[in-house]
Amino acid sequence: MFRILAATDFSEASQPVLDFAANVTRQCGGKMYLLHVVHHNMGDTGFGLTNGDMTGAFSGLEIDPDHPNRILEMADRRAKEVADTVREKWGIPIYAKAEEHEDIVRCVARFCERHNVDQVVIGNRHHSIFSTILLGSTAEKLVRGAKVPVTVVPCEPNMKK
Repeated sequence: MFRILAATDFSEASQPVLDFAANVTRQCGGKMYLLHVVHHNMGDTGFGLTNGDMTGAFSGLEIDPDHPNRILEMADRRAKEVADTVREKWGIPIYAKAEEHEDIVRCVARFCERHNVDQVVIGNRHHSIFSTILLGSTAEKLVRGAKVPVTVVPCEPNMKK
């Protein structure tokens, strides 16, 4: 069975990633996985896979210092909600998970190994050259570090259809 992983930051701009992965999954008769990575040092800010706009993903969240895993739990719940929407829209089997890790590339690689993923689909936003030089591109790091094919889908918030 063909297995495809869609990495998401829950932003509206990442919808093309989900649609692309779901379409490939349906055409191949496989299974889709959805992953959101919460950076372990930034859990209280909702920092995710692509440093995307998290507006709406965790709106109204109150950070409770006595429950440090609350962000991860909420991210996991949000991943499952997104998966339910994808399942309903595309009629495919999908497994969703949020994981906490200090290295996004290693987290994705380990997830792929654990679940025998055949292909990864990620989004790429066009950041300024300054931010790319300073921070690097998560998409580029994933492409360079992957052991399976990686498809990079453009994810611009104002993309024309």
